[in-house]
Amino acid sequence: MTSSEIAQIADGVLEKHLSGKKGNGHNILFDVMAAERVKFREVPVLNNAFVGALTKACNDQWYLMVNREIENTGRKNFTIAHELGHYFLSHQLHSSSFFCNDTGISEETQTADLLEREANYFADCFLMPEPKITAAFKAILRNSKTARSTDFLYVSSNYRVWCGMRDSLMKRYGVSEAALRYRLVQLNLAKFDFKK
Repeated sequence: MTSSEIAQIADGVLEKHLSGKKGNGHNILFDVMAAERVKFREVPVLNNAFVGALTKACNDQWYLMVNREIENTGRKNFTIAHELGHYFLSHQLHSSSFFCNDTGISEETQTADLLEREANYFADCFLMPEPKITAAFKAILRNSKTARSTDFLYVSSNYRVWCGMRDSLMKRYGVSEAALRYRLVQLNLAKFDFKK
């Protein structure tokens, strides 16, 4: 499946379920699951590598499960959106379950597995749709007194600008910093060069 096809599917789900409501994708994750009759479970897991799963029971009931120990709300939102990606991209046609570990559900790197990459990209598009995040990012840059550009941010010398916008965008889109950074790089809006 191409990136544009995945983005169109994510946009379609957003349009259907966000229509007439305020907020962004993270605000409707549970509405989407309820509308699709996908039951949600947070499960206690001793293995921290387990992040989430999409399974289909014998009675054809779909379950979306996430590791209860995930403390970062943005990370949890990304995991739910990733598993919904498997659902909406019809990955379930290939298997009755997807058990995803921390290398498969990656907010900031490319995984080798094609279906996991597609589900990650769905999550990126669903939680941070290109037109919305691009407009919000550029608006913040335009209003910044210290940013050197209004359409691209090189985060090394502009670290203070990044810190100022990061929290606002993370809250607006309900994502972790890692997911936000990856999406901005993906959209050629920023480059991060953190020197340790």
